[in-house]
Amino acid sequence: MSMIRYKQLVTLKVVDKETEEPIGKILDVIYSDDYKKIAYLVIKNNNLIKNKFPISYEDIGFLNDDQVLYLKSGKVLQNGLEVNIKEEFNYIDKEIRLENEECIGYVKDVLINKENGFIEGFIITEGIFEDLLKGRNYMPFLENTIIKEERIYIPDNKFN
Repeated sequence: MSMIRYKQLVTLKVVDKETEEPIGKILDVIYSDDYKKIAYLVIKNNNLIKNKFPISYEDIGFLNDDQVLYLKSGKVLQNGLEVNIKEEFNYIDKEIRLENEECIGYVKDVLINKENGFIEGFIITEGIFEDLLKGRNYMPFLENTIIKEERIYIPDNKFN
């Protein structure tokens, strides 16, 4: 299973598969309603009047060098998909707590399964000094993780 980090994903360009013409670059992502996967990529395109538009995660593919994404079909752009691009949920810098409210760190990056867009885990920080001493920690996305607007809760029994 190959993965990509959120912070890498949002630096990629999108090209047309047939013509290899650039379509735009990724501005952000829109998560599914349960926040467990990426539903859409928000693309910025300088040529369109409406210069921000969403593309379904299923409609893109990765080129081997991981620097470029391609659209599987040009039809995606013609549909003029109306997805509300509002102030979106973002995992970066969200606090992670145990159910007993003990803080265990903050999200610094998100690991995404490239094939299906599912969130596989988080790179977390416990604070700047901890990072310098030990490096960043990886935490898998657990089945019973609770995601709220302000923070993420992990079941206590996973850490006992």
